[in-house]
Amino acid sequence: MKNLINKSKGLIKSATDFFFERKYDMAMLNFAQALEIDSSSKEAKLGAMLSDFAMSKEQEAIALFEYYLVNKTNGVENPEKIVEDILNSVDFTLEALEQIFYESSVEDRIDYEKVIGYDDFKTLVESKNSFKEAFEDIMFSTKVVIYNKDDFLDFLEKLIDNGYKDISWSYFESAVSMFPNDKKLLSLVKKVKKSEDSSR
Repeated sequence: MKNLINKSKGLIKSATDFFFERKYDMAMLNFAQALEIDSSSKEAKLGAMLSDFAMSKEQEAIALFEYYLVNKTNGVENPEKIVEDILNSVDFTLEALEQIFYESSVEDRIDYEKVIGYDDFKTLVESKNSFKEAFEDIMFSTKVVIYNKDDFLDFLEKLIDNGYKDISWSYFESAVSMFPNDKKLLSLVKKVKKSEDSSR
């Protein structure tokens, strides 16, 4: 059983790599094989759906996949369903994806949903003129939702630059497995290691 689970995970990893290499037919094949092993795998099912979607709307599919991966890393509950709901929307477009997360004000999200989009968080940083102060204001009460890989890497870098190395480490393991060849991410890992070595 354990071998089958490991095989399924390996297929999902390969499929994800194929997806971001824009080899959507190979991604679809690997996700489908993972589903044959574990038909209950939400990740494999969503990956297959996004691979199919990418053949007609590539940029939208990539944006959704990156949004899913970052949400999964951030510990968002049931990220597969969130993306499936967006994907199944009749009026789905790349612009609609952006609007979903910016319909309400920053205050509404902080007060009621305990969620804030990254653009809104950056606005909060600007208003306080301090990333550290803005982050400490929300870190125990509000989740920062990021659906763009570049924003995610920017957030990680700012965590590191402002001394939140332990928090940044909690993201790195999953992030590196998702984006293993991303030069920016690898440079951030080296940056944290170098900082830790110099402080010893």
